[in-house]
Amino acid sequence: MKKLLSLLLLFSLATQAQQNSILSNKKNEFRVDVLSALVATKASLSYERFFDGNFSTGVNVNLSNNKKLNEDFDNGYRNNDPKFEINPYVRYALSKSKSRYYFAEVFGSYNGGDYKEIIRLTDENAIGYYSTQKSKYTDFALGGGLGYKMYFKDCIALEFLVGFGSNLTNKDKSPDVISRVGISLGYRL
Repeated sequence: MKKLLSLLLLFSLATQAQQNSILSNKKNEFRVDVLSALVATKASLSYERFFDGNFSTGVNVNLSNNKKLNEDFDNGYRNNDPKFEINPYVRYALSKSKSRYYFAEVFGSYNGGDYKEIIRLTDENAIGYYSTQKSKYTDFALGGGLGYKMYFKDCIALEFLVGFGSNLTNKDKSPDVISRVGISLGYRL
Protein backbone atom coordinates (compact mmCIF):
# COMPACT_ATOMS: atom_id res chain seq x y z
CA MET A 1 0.00 0.00 0.00
CA LYS A 2 2.86 2.39 0.83
CA LYS A 3 4.47 1.66 -2.52
CA LEU A 4 1.23 2.43 -4.35
CA LEU A 5 0.80 5.73 -2.49
CA SER A 6 4.44 6.62 -3.15
CA LEU A 7 3.99 5.91 -6.87
CA LEU A 8 0.81 8.02 -7.04
CA LEU A 9 2.51 10.89 -5.25
CA LEU A 10 5.56 10.66 -7.52
CA PHE A 11 3.33 10.54 -10.62
CA SER A 12 1.34 13.62 -9.53
CA LEU A 13 4.57 15.54 -8.78
CA ALA A 14 6.01 14.60 -12.18
CA THR A 15 2.80 15.68 -13.93
CA GLN A 16 2.81 18.97 -11.99
CA ALA A 17 6.47 19.61 -12.86
CA GLN A 18 5.77 18.92 -16.55
CA GLN A 19 2.81 21.35 -16.51
CA ASN A 20 4.93 23.97 -14.74
CA SER A 21 7.70 23.72 -17.35
CA ILE A 22 5.23 23.92 -20.26
CA LEU A 23 3.55 27.00 -18.77
CA SER A 24 6.93 28.59 -17.94
CA ASN A 25 7.78 28.57 -21.64
CA LYS A 26 4.56 30.39 -22.52
CA LYS A 27 4.98 34.08 -21.65
CA ASN A 28 1.91 35.86 -23.09
CA GLU A 29 -1.77 35.62 -22.22
CA PHE A 30 -4.90 37.27 -23.62
CA ARG A 31 -8.19 37.27 -21.66
CA VAL A 32 -11.82 38.37 -21.96
CA ASP A 33 -13.90 39.09 -18.86
CA VAL A 34 -17.15 37.15 -19.39
CA LEU A 35 -18.74 38.34 -16.12
CA SER A 36 -18.45 42.02 -17.10
CA ALA A 37 -19.78 41.28 -20.58
CA LEU A 38 -22.85 39.45 -19.26
CA VAL A 39 -23.70 41.49 -16.17
CA ALA A 40 -22.49 45.02 -16.87
CA THR A 41 -22.43 45.07 -20.71
CA LYS A 42 -18.82 46.12 -20.48
CA ALA A 43 -16.11 44.99 -22.88
CA SER A 44 -13.08 44.04 -20.79
CA LEU A 45 -9.91 42.77 -22.50
CA SER A 46 -6.59 41.95 -20.82
CA TYR A 47 -3.02 41.17 -21.84
CA GLU A 48 -0.55 39.69 -19.34
CA ARG A 49 3.20 39.06 -19.71
CA PHE A 50 4.86 36.49 -17.42
CA PHE A 51 8.42 36.74 -16.17
CA ASP A 52 10.70 34.11 -14.66
CA GLY A 53 9.74 33.67 -11.05
CA ASN A 54 6.43 34.71 -9.58
CA PHE A 55 5.89 38.14 -11.17
CA SER A 56 3.78 39.16 -14.15
CA THR A 57 2.56 42.47 -15.52
CA GLY A 58 -0.23 43.44 -17.83
CA VAL A 59 -2.89 45.88 -18.90
CA ASN A 60 -6.67 45.69 -18.85
CA VAL A 61 -8.95 47.89 -21.00
CA ASN A 62 -12.67 48.36 -20.21
CA LEU A 63 -15.22 50.08 -22.42
CA SER A 64 -18.71 50.53 -21.01
CA ASN A 65 -22.06 51.43 -22.52
CA ASN A 66 -24.49 50.07 -19.93
CA LYS A 67 -28.13 50.89 -20.73
CA LYS A 68 -29.20 50.89 -17.07
CA LEU A 69 -26.35 53.21 -16.00
CA ASN A 70 -27.07 55.53 -18.95
CA GLU A 71 -30.76 55.70 -17.97
CA ASP A 72 -29.92 56.33 -14.30
CA PHE A 73 -27.52 59.09 -15.37
CA ASP A 74 -30.07 60.73 -17.69
CA ASN A 75 -32.86 60.50 -15.08
CA GLY A 76 -30.73 62.10 -12.35
CA TYR A 77 -30.15 59.03 -10.13
CA ARG A 78 -26.38 59.18 -10.74
CA ASN A 79 -24.10 62.13 -11.26
CA ASN A 80 -21.39 60.20 -13.15
CA ASP A 81 -21.41 57.58 -15.88
CA PRO A 82 -18.09 55.68 -16.30
CA LYS A 83 -17.21 55.03 -19.96
CA PHE A 84 -13.63 53.69 -20.01
CA GLU A 85 -10.78 52.37 -17.85
CA ILE A 86 -7.17 51.54 -18.66
CA ASN A 87 -5.66 49.46 -15.86
CA PRO A 88 -1.95 48.58 -15.85
CA TYR A 89 -1.11 46.03 -13.14
CA VAL A 90 1.63 43.98 -11.51
CA ARG A 91 0.93 40.55 -10.03
CA TYR A 92 2.74 38.25 -7.66
CA ALA A 93 1.87 34.53 -7.54
CA LEU A 94 1.29 33.39 -3.96
CA SER A 95 1.38 29.64 -4.75
CA LYS A 96 4.20 27.42 -6.03
CA SER A 97 2.19 25.79 -8.83
CA LYS A 98 2.15 27.44 -12.25
CA SER A 99 -1.09 25.73 -13.33
CA ARG A 100 -3.28 26.66 -10.31
CA TYR A 101 -2.38 29.54 -8.05
CA TYR A 102 -3.54 32.49 -5.96
CA PHE A 103 -2.14 35.92 -6.74
CA ALA A 104 -2.02 39.44 -5.34
CA GLU A 105 -2.28 42.43 -7.65
CA VAL A 106 -1.48 46.14 -7.47
CA PHE A 107 -3.06 48.28 -10.19
CA GLY A 108 -3.46 51.81 -11.45
CA SER A 109 -6.54 52.99 -13.31
CA TYR A 110 -6.86 55.84 -15.76
CA ASN A 111 -10.64 56.21 -16.03
CA GLY A 112 -13.18 58.61 -17.42
CA GLY A 113 -16.76 59.23 -18.42
CA ASP A 114 -19.60 61.69 -18.22
CA TYR A 115 -20.42 63.95 -15.26
CA LYS A 116 -23.61 65.90 -14.60
CA GLU A 117 -24.27 68.60 -12.02
CA ILE A 118 -26.99 71.12 -11.24
CA ILE A 119 -25.67 74.67 -11.17
CA ARG A 120 -27.29 78.01 -10.34
CA LEU A 121 -27.21 80.62 -13.09
CA THR A 122 -28.58 84.16 -13.36
CA ASP A 123 -30.05 85.88 -16.38
CA GLU A 124 -29.61 89.52 -17.43
CA ASN A 125 -32.30 90.63 -14.93
CA ALA A 126 -30.40 89.00 -12.04
CA ILE A 127 -33.06 86.31 -11.73
CA GLY A 128 -31.59 83.01 -10.60
CA TYR A 129 -32.46 79.65 -12.08
CA TYR A 130 -30.99 76.15 -12.03
CA SER A 131 -29.69 74.22 -14.99
CA THR A 132 -28.17 70.79 -15.53
CA GLN A 133 -24.67 70.92 -16.98
CA LYS A 134 -22.95 67.87 -18.46
CA SER A 135 -19.20 67.54 -18.80
CA LYS A 136 -16.50 64.88 -19.08
CA TYR A 137 -14.23 63.67 -16.27
CA THR A 138 -10.95 61.77 -16.11
CA ASP A 139 -9.16 60.52 -13.03
CA PHE A 140 -6.40 58.22 -11.84
CA ALA A 141 -6.89 55.54 -9.18
CA LEU A 142 -4.62 53.15 -7.27
CA GLY A 143 -5.80 49.86 -5.83
CA GLY A 144 -5.17 46.23 -5.10
CA GLY A 145 -6.79 42.87 -5.58
CA LEU A 146 -6.66 39.14 -5.00
CA GLY A 147 -7.41 36.38 -7.43
CA TYR A 148 -7.15 32.75 -8.40
CA LYS A 149 -6.06 31.40 -11.78
CA MET A 150 -6.13 27.89 -13.21
CA TYR A 151 -5.11 26.42 -16.55
CA PHE A 152 -6.68 23.65 -18.58
CA LYS A 153 -4.81 21.82 -21.35
CA ASP A 154 -1.71 23.97 -20.66
CA CYS A 155 -3.11 27.06 -22.40
CA ILE A 156 -6.77 27.77 -21.51
CA ALA A 157 -6.97 30.12 -18.49
CA LEU A 158 -9.84 30.66 -16.06
CA GLU A 159 -9.34 33.58 -13.69
CA PHE A 160 -11.32 34.94 -10.72
CA LEU A 161 -10.45 38.47 -9.56
CA VAL A 162 -11.70 40.83 -6.84
CA GLY A 163 -10.02 44.21 -6.40
CA PHE A 164 -10.84 47.76 -5.40
CA GLY A 165 -9.16 51.13 -5.70
CA SER A 166 -9.81 54.79 -5.01
CA ASN A 167 -9.73 57.72 -7.42
CA LEU A 168 -7.15 60.32 -6.42
CA THR A 169 -7.23 63.54 -8.43
CA ASN A 170 -10.77 64.51 -9.51
CA LYS A 171 -12.90 63.24 -6.62
CA ASP A 172 -15.64 65.84 -7.01
CA LYS A 173 -16.62 64.43 -10.44
CA SER A 174 -15.33 60.85 -10.62
CA PRO A 175 -16.63 57.78 -8.73
CA ASP A 176 -15.04 57.29 -5.30
CA VAL A 177 -14.34 53.56 -5.82
CA ILE A 178 -12.99 51.69 -8.82
CA SER A 179 -13.74 47.97 -8.78
CA ARG A 180 -11.96 45.16 -10.59
CA VAL A 181 -14.26 42.18 -10.21
CA GLY A 182 -14.41 39.53 -12.88
CA ILE A 183 -14.37 36.01 -14.18
CA SER A 184 -12.15 35.83 -17.26
CA LEU A 185 -11.37 33.24 -19.91
CA GLY A 186 -8.04 33.43 -21.67
CA TYR A 187 -5.45 31.80 -23.85
CA ARG A 188 -1.75 31.57 -22.99
CA LEU A 189 0.86 31.30 -25.73
